[in-house]
Amino acid sequence: MAPVEKRKIPTKCKQCAMLSASQAKEIHGAQGDNCWNPAVCYSRRSHARHSYRRNQARAMRRSSVLAQEISIDIEEFADIYFATLIVYRAPGSETPVHAVGAEVWKGQEKRAVVKPIHCVGMTKSQVLAYTRKLQGVLTSNYGVRKFASLERLDPCLCPIRPCPRNPQT
Repeated sequence: MAPVEKRKIPTKCKQCAMLSASQAKEIHGAQGDNCWNPAVCYSRRSHARHSYRRNQARAMRRSSVLAQEISIDIEEFADIYFATLIVYRAPGSETPVHAVGAEVWKGQEKRAVVKPIHCVGMTKSQVLAYTRKLQGVLTSNYGVRKFASLERLDPCLCPIRPCPRNPQT
């Protein structure tokens, strides 16, 4: 039996899947590049959004039969502070940064939240200057020298009100 070749999800479809359906129809519909096909796009977008999680769950089910749970003492790591930079930015490599915030964690519990600020109208160098200033505050207050991770969220999830992206709320 010949091995089945796995087809990759096209990059365009992955990026489209991160948009809302109305945004996707606008960009890829009749007024856009005419790529939108309602017969396949809804399921294809869902598949692109959730394939990583489904594959991970499938792999866990396969390995759970053979795997045993091992507990590790993490007490020595409970006092480590780390920070996560939260960037509100639309999908795509050239999209502008909408807002920037941060969270500070100690072990497994959240210790501080730096409320996001809007970056609309800021240049790239101004956004970088703000993140350096933010990093300096985190270093002086918590000893965090660099961000442990970057979390990228869609601007529609921006919690700041009023917001240029969500003017009605």
